[in-house]
Amino acid sequence: MGSNCPNSAMDNAMYSEELAVAVRVVHMACCLCQRVQDGLVGTSSEQVKSKDDDSPVTVADWSVQATVSWILAEVFGSQNVSIVAEEEVQTLSKPDSADLLEAVVNTVNECLSEAPKFGLKCPDKALRTSQVLDAISRCNSTGGPKGRHWILDPVDGTLGFVRGDQYAVALALIEDGKVVIGVLGCPNYPMKKEWLNYHNKFYQAMSKQSPPASDSWEKGCVMYARRGSGEAWMQPMVLGDEKLEWPNSARLIKVSSIDNPAMATFCEPVEKSNSNHSFTKGLVHSVGLRFVYLSSPSCYKFEV
Repeated sequence: MGSNCPNSAMDNAMYSEELAVAVRVVHMACCLCQRVQDGLVGTSSEQVKSKDDDSPVTVADWSVQATVSWILAEVFGSQNVSIVAEEEVQTLSKPDSADLLEAVVNTVNECLSEAPKFGLKCPDKALRTSQVLDAISRCNSTGGPKGRHWILDPVDGTLGFVRGDQYAVALALIEDGKVVIGVLGCPNYPMKKEWLNYHNKFYQAMSKQSPPASDSWEKGCVMYARRGSGEAWMQPMVLGDEKLEWPNSARLIKVSSIDNPAMATFCEPVEKSNSNHSFTKGLVHSVGLRFVYLSSPSCYKFEV
């Protein structure tokens, strides 16, 4: 056991810069998503497209991917960064998607212009359309068991995003097949526990009626962990013109201390395509757990 301690400390030191950049860029991405969602919900926007598998993709998906890709390439060097992400540029490159592409470029540049607020460097000038497309296309790595690979899901739960509900921005660093850093941004996660039972559309409507200075309506957080640290942390999103003070405002988070199965709750996605309902029902019954169905955007599982 003693021989593992120096290696663990060395690993933590090695990943300090990567963790700092990942946390900061996910904060940026969450703010981007909040702005896009505020303009998207309740409108007949052309900013939503369908992919080949009929799943939706929005301006936020492409914009987050371009933003994260550009930041990682600038900090670590484009030749040294391998990024695995799901969005491609074919749809954006079609002649009938000119307005959509323009919206993505504008959204990316607006987000990158605020990078100093998050402790990151912004571009010297606005990115051109070709540069934004290149940043999106750069995320075409196939990963693999060797080397370092960043794994990005720009909007995990696009259906929830489109309908004004919960979703996440997920970023991880894998090294030689092991997850060493994980960052999960939840822009709509309410920081007051009592609001967890309310649908986010109602939450949004009520928050607009409350004075901006009231912390009763604070929402959004970024959770992160690093392999070997034995800890995970949660930090609230920055509001308005505030600057990100990381890790000063982060607080330690833990799993439930409940060890009695009768007091625990098992959560499963309501979509049958995401889980084997018959198997899990049998498992839950055999150990005496309570059972709750959740929509996919609410079922984020985060392990490092």
